[in-house]
Amino acid sequence: LYASFARNIALVALVAFIQYASVREASGLFSARGIKVRPMFLSLAAIGSSAAAYVSSFARPLGLGGFLEVQYAYALAVTTLLLGSYAFSRKSSFGSILSSLSAELFIFVYCGLFASFFVFITSGFQYAKQAIFTFTLMTFGNDSLAWLAGVTLGRRRELVDVSPGKSLAGFIGGFLGSLAAGALSFVLFRSTGAPSLPAALALGTFMGVGVITGDLVESALKRSAGVKDSSALVPGRGGILDSFDSLIFTAPLFVVASLLLGLFSHGA
Repeated sequence: LYASFARNIALVALVAFIQYASVREASGLFSARGIKVRPMFLSLAAIGSSAAAYVSSFARPLGLGGFLEVQYAYALAVTTLLLGSYAFSRKSSFGSILSSLSAELFIFVYCGLFASFFVFITSGFQYAKQAIFTFTLMTFGNDSLAWLAGVTLGRRRELVDVSPGKSLAGFIGGFLGSLAAGALSFVLFRSTGAPSLPAALALGTFMGVGVITGDLVESALKRSAGVKDSSALVPGRGGILDSFDSLIFTAPLFVVASLLLGLFSHGA
C-alpha cells in the first residue's frame, strides 16, 4: 500500500512470484496423476499475462487498448501457441495429448489469466489502494471468520465431499465476513471509490460466494491428486495455491463486479 510508485510495481512483482509458484504447484498436482505438462513454458506464459496487464495500465492514455483488450489479445496468442505446439507431437505421445493439453490450458487460465487480474486491482483502478484493501479484506476476512465460526459453532459438517471438514456455520461466517468487509469499505472509502452502500454490499455478496467456491475448487484439485497440500512452501499453510486459492479465483470477479457497480473509479 505504501510502495505505490510506478503503479504498485512492487505488488506486480509479488504477483509474478505467486504465478510462478502456483504454476509449479499445479504442475505437481497433475504430475501426481501421471499427466505431463511443461512448467517452464507455463510459468513464462503466466507471468507474461501479468506483464501484459501491467503494460495495459499505461496504454489507455496513449490511445491504445485497455486491460481487457490487451488480455484478450494475449490470451488468444498464448492459447494459439499452446494448441499449435501439439500439432507436431510424436506418435509415442498420442495417448497423452488430450490430458496434457487440457491440463496446460487449465494451468494457464487459472494461474495465468485469473491471477493477472491482481495486477488490474493494483494498477488499473483510480483508487488502487482502496481496491487492494477491500479485495484482501473480503478474501482474508472471509477465510478468518469462516475458521472462527467453524471451530466455535460448527456442528453440521461433511456438506461437500471435497472438503468434509467445512461446516455450515463456517460457510455462513465466511459469507458474512465478506459482507462486513463491503460495509466497512463503504464507511472508509465513501469519497474515494465506494460511494454506494448497496453496491459495496453487492460486491461483498459476489465475493462471499466466490471465496468459498475458490477454496472448494482447490480442495477438489488436491483430492483428485491425492495430496493434502499443494506444497510445503508456506509454513503452517501448505503451498502458494493453498494460501492464495481464494484470491486467484475471485480476482476476476472482483474486477468485473467493481467495474459494473461503479466502485473504485476505473482510471484512464
